[in-house]
Amino acid sequence: MTTTDQTAFFVSTKGNDSWSGRLAAPNAAGTDGPFASLEKARDAMRSSDIDSTYVRGGTYRLDETLTLDARDSGHNFLAYNSETPVLSGGERVTGFVSEGKGLYSAKLSLANGLDVSIGGVRQHAAQTGNHAPSEPATSGWHVLKADSTGASKTSFNFSAGDIPSGLKPHAGLVVQTFDTERLKDDISHVKSIDQYHHTVTLDDAASYGLRTGGTYRVMNDASLIRDAGEFGWRAGDGRLVVKPEDPGSFQSDGVVVARLGSLIKTSNASNLSIEGLTFSDARYDGSAISMQGGRGNSVGGNHFVNVGTAVALDGTDNSRIAGNHMEQLGGNGVSMIHAANGNRIYANTIEHIGQITKGGAGIGAVGSSNTLVSNNDISDAPRYGVSFKEWDDGQLNRNNTVEFNRIHHVGQETADGGGIEMLGRSAAKMGSVIRGNEIIDTGGLATDGKGNWLTDHKGWGISLDDLTSGVIVRDNLVKGFAWAGIYVHGGDDNLLENNFGVASHPQDAFIRLEWVPKAGDEARPHDNTVINNLAAGDMPIEQYWKLLSPGRLIMDGNLAANGRAYGPNDAVFNPGFTDSARGDYSLKEDAAALSHGIHDLSWSSMGVEGYQAGVSMIQFWDHAA
Repeated sequence: MTTTDQTAFFVSTKGNDSWSGRLAAPNAAGTDGPFASLEKARDAMRSSDIDSTYVRGGTYRLDETLTLDARDSGHNFLAYNSETPVLSGGERVTGFVSEGKGLYSAKLSLANGLDVSIGGVRQHAAQTGNHAPSEPATSGWHVLKADSTGASKTSFNFSAGDIPSGLKPHAGLVVQTFDTERLKDDISHVKSIDQYHHTVTLDDAASYGLRTGGTYRVMNDASLIRDAGEFGWRAGDGRLVVKPEDPGSFQSDGVVVARLGSLIKTSNASNLSIEGLTFSDARYDGSAISMQGGRGNSVGGNHFVNVGTAVALDGTDNSRIAGNHMEQLGGNGVSMIHAANGNRIYANTIEHIGQITKGGAGIGAVGSSNTLVSNNDISDAPRYGVSFKEWDDGQLNRNNTVEFNRIHHVGQETADGGGIEMLGRSAAKMGSVIRGNEIIDTGGLATDGKGNWLTDHKGWGISLDDLTSGVIVRDNLVKGFAWAGIYVHGGDDNLLENNFGVASHPQDAFIRLEWVPKAGDEARPHDNTVINNLAAGDMPIEQYWKLLSPGRLIMDGNLAANGRAYGPNDAVFNPGFTDSARGDYSLKEDAAALSHGIHDLSWSSMGVEGYQAGVSMIQFWDHAA
């Protein structure tokens, strides 16, 4: 016999919105049971004293975003027991017919975008250029030229033959562009293609003027399909065309076109919990969970896959994003804007992000203070692992802590990015701390004025960029950086202490201090302190520093495994790593470095595994409450 639950509502793929929603499963008579939709459960909680809804396993294809507001404060949307409820913002496409040569097509009522998956695996939009999955960063890009009037944000010139003569603008056709600095990409619909003058005009302006040597690719036309795993829109007959890896099973595996940008959107909702759900099939230019305003919300233990940004906080305070798995993201992991303050982002696994747009971060913020970013595993990102920016427009970053994160293989498709960045255009003291992080392989990629690739280009480990001041950088491992492990660009009163740096190339400095000429004499870095750091290299290093108009500076008591000393109390000798040949940079118990005022790092505290292993997930979240 199925009993009525007096404390919760239930949602099930076998439910019915005309039922009470108080049963976890339909009763034997088929007259009562769970709801069928989250909207119905939301409305039921609003009109009752019940504040929890349990969502049962199965896939819920949302036709529209679930919207929550202040009426939903204190409510909970939770996975039922160990079941896996999936919220999908995608249209499942069926009825494919073979067109030969491995191509299949199906009619759509609306052009597809860049988010198409088969069997849960994100597919690649067909493009101009020879894209190779084994070289995703550099393959498939054409070199652009500035138009006749110079670098423009709305048009560029291309070389003859790069864009097929039959390619015409349509609802699905977009172009992705990068300037030579490769700081941020832009995706715009194609307004026009002039084959005579070799000019592409964009519907939307790019972020930077497109100079000669920048790169572009035109995407999402069926005629450009070349390899298995690609798709494109055919405007002539309104069909999605795919070339599946496995023609025999792709239809049963499921072809899904993302339609919604956000799956759950909140406005001024507080003390709201969303836990244990899977979010999938949302557009790259949206956020699976989008929160505006409110405070005290909890997003925990969820899985985000094939969405744009996983979680976006817009002015949302004192909330926690914990224990989530975010992967195969078109955009970012977590985004915070407009004074989203006092939030705690911890113990999340964030991997394979920026699969469509390239300028974001595993965890990124503009104008966020009193924020904790702790014990996250972040890997495979085109630009940043963690980024806090202030543009001196009133959105300031103050008193943030970035600690005990593992950040690997980031900065792979852009330049001037890397592991952890703080940008402080106001030049005011931030009072922030970066400590105990493991940062390995921070890339760096740009092009020169001829379109030649510049690899290992400005792939900073930790970057205190554009006047960032008053930050403590302590007890971090930075390995496999490009140009510098720790970079101070014009800021004052920063402390760099007891960091371990391992350079991949002798010319890459572990510590780099540099002024910002465009900001004038006041942008010379002053009163920075660099003490008790340990510098080594995969091969012998030349010197651990590079100083470009550094201003007043204390740099002393540092240890170099080899190379040259700087301060009178610097030393050069073997520090005593446990097994550097196998990537173990912990110090032996009798390591010589310990007698030089350097202490070992807290290796067991780093990453998700370092965050109280063995406790239940509820305790896990409550620990930082």
